Amino acid sequence: MAPAPAPIQALPRCSVGLTNILEKPSSNSSPRVLYPVHITYAAALDFILAGFPWIALHSLNMKPKERRTICLSLSVGVFSIRAVGQAAPIAEPAGNDVTSSDRNGTAILNPWPPLYNCVKGQRTCVYAPPKIPLRERRAQQKEARPWDQTPWELEKTPKEMACSNKTNLPPRLSRLSNDTGFNKLAVAMPLRSHELFQYLFESSRTLKKTPKVHGTEYLSRMIDNPCGLRSAILMAGMHFSFQFGDLATFESTFLYHKIEVMHVINRWIASGDYKLEAAIIREMATLAFTEACHGELVAAETHISGILALIETARPERKDPTCSDCCSTDRELANRYFVMSYVYIGGLKSLLSGICRTGGHGSSLDAVPGRNLVKLSHTWHMSEAMENLGFKLQAIRLFPFFFSPLPQGARLNNADGQVIINSVREFTAAQDSMFQDTGIETADGRFEAFWRRGPASRVLGEYVTAHIESISVPGKKEGNPDMTPSSFIGPWCGLTIASIFYMQDVLGALEYVDKRIHKYAITLLQHDVTKVLASKDTRKDEAFMLWQTLVGLLASLRNLKDTEQDRGLLSARHFFEEALKQQATTLGI
Repeated sequence: MAPAPAPIQALPRCSVGLTNILEKPSSNSSPRVLYPVHITYAAALDFILAGFPWIALHSLNMKPKERRTICLSLSVGVFSIRAVGQAAPIAEPAGNDVTSSDRNGTAILNPWPPLYNCVKGQRTCVYAPPKIPLRERRAQQKEARPWDQTPWELEKTPKEMACSNKTNLPPRLSRLSNDTGFNKLAVAMPLRSHELFQYLFESSRTLKKTPKVHGTEYLSRMIDNPCGLRSAILMAGMHFSFQFGDLATFESTFLYHKIEVMHVINRWIASGDYKLEAAIIREMATLAFTEACHGELVAAETHISGILALIETARPERKDPTCSDCCSTDRELANRYFVMSYVYIGGLKSLLSGICRTGGHGSSLDAVPGRNLVKLSHTWHMSEAMENLGFKLQAIRLFPFFFSPLPQGARLNNADGQVIINSVREFTAAQDSMFQDTGIETADGRFEAFWRRGPASRVLGEYVTAHIESISVPGKKEGNPDMTPSSFIGPWCGLTIASIFYMQDVLGALEYVDKRIHKYAITLLQHDVTKVLASKDTRKDEAFMLWQTLVGLLASLRNLKDTEQDRGLLSARHFFEEALKQQATTLGI
C-alpha cells in the first residue's frame, strides 16, 4: 500500500486564489477518494462571503467572535480535492450530491457542507431552504398581483391529489393567501378561489377592447371591494359552468362564497339599517345568479322575491313603499344589476322550457333536476347553437361592470338603445313572416326563431354593452364624436325593461317570472318614464315614449288580474294610462 500523501501546507492568513490550489491535477489518482483541505479563516471568509451574500448582510450586526464561528463552521467540508495514494479515505455517501468531482480530478465546490453524521451513516444530507429576508419578501409580494399570475392552474402530484384539503397555487399567489400582514385581498380566498378568479381574468383578456372596455381594468378595481370580489368569483363559476357543463373541481369553492353571500345579506338585514338597500339588492342579484348556475330557477326567483318583500315593508311611512329611490348613482347601479338578473333568469327559464319541450323531457321545469337542466342546456348549445353560446359567455364575462366599483367621478348617463331596438324589430319581422306563411303561431316555432336562429343571446350582450357605454369617466375619450346619436336614448333600466315586457306580452317569446319581481320591474319602468317625460330634452323620441308607456300599461294590467287590490300596481296602471293619453295627444293619434 502506497504511503499517504503529505498534507497540504497551511495557507497564509490572507486572501489567496483558491482556484489555483484546488485545480492542480493529481497523479496516480484513485477513484472516489476524498481528503479534507485545511485552509485559513481569512481565505474561508472571502470565499464564503462571496458564495453566501446573506452572511454579509447579517454579519453586520454580529460580534467578531460570532462571525468567525459561523464562517469556520461553514468552511468544514466545503473544500475537497482528489487525492493520490492509498491512504484511508473518507467514504463518500452514496447518492450524496454535497461534494462531487469531475473526471480530471478537479474538485467542484458545493456551497453546502456535508454533516459528519450523514457522512458516517452514508446518508444524503438534506438542508432546509434558505429563509428569504423580510424586506425581500415584501418587495416580491408588492409585485405580485392576482391578475398577472400564469398559469392559473398548476398540476398536482399524486400525493397532493390524495389530499383534498390542499390546493395548488402559483407561489406568488400562495404567499398572498398565507401572509396576512400586508397585500391582503378584500375577502378570504380559500380552496381554489385564486384560480377561479384567475380563470375569469384570463377569459376576459380575449374580449375585444373598446373605448369603454379597457382590457381587464374593471376586474382590478374589485380587489379591494369585498362584495365586488366575491361576486366576481361567483360570476367566474357561472361562466365556467355554462362553458364546460358543470363546476367540476370548483364546486366547493363556489359553494363557500355562495354561503358567505348569504351570511352578508343576513347580517345586513339583522342590522335594521335600510340605508343598505342598494347593497342588499346587489348581493341578492348575485345570489340569484348562483342559483341559476345550478339550474335552480325557482330558488333564484324565491331569493329575489323574499328580499323585495323585506324592502317593501322597510319604510311604511312612505306614500308608496314600492317606489324606488333611484337618485343616487349607487342605487341606480344596483337597480341595473337587478334588471340584469331579471333579464337573465327570465331568458334562461324560457330557454330551458323550450329545450325540455322540444327534447321530449316534459313541459314543466319542475320535473327535471337542476343539474340535469344545466347539462341539457350545455348539450343543446354545443350541438345546435354554438354561436349563441359564444354571445352568452361574452356577456357573462362583462357582468362585473354591474357590481364593480365605478372609477372616481364616473356617472351613469342615459343609454342608447338603437342596437337593442333593431334586434327586437328583426325578431318581430320574422314572427310576422312566419305567421303570414303558416297562419298559425306555435311555442315551438317561437323557440326556433328566437333561440336557435334568432337574436336571443345577441340581445343579452347588447344589454350589457349599452350599460357599459352609458358610463362616463372624466378625462376619458367618449367614443367617436362624429357619430350621430340615435333617437332611442333613455334610462338604461327603462328601455331594457320595456323590451323585456314587449317580448313577454306581445311576442310571447319569454316566460313570466315571479309576480313580486315583475312588480318591482314595473316600478322601475314607471320611475324612468316619469323622468324622461318631465325632462326638457328636445331629442327625446315621442313615438319611442309611446311604445314604452304602452308596454308598461300591458304589463301592469297583466299582473293586476291576480292582485286586484295591490296599491302599487293600481298606481302604476293609472300612471301609464295617463302617460299613454298624453303621448297619443302629442303625436296626434
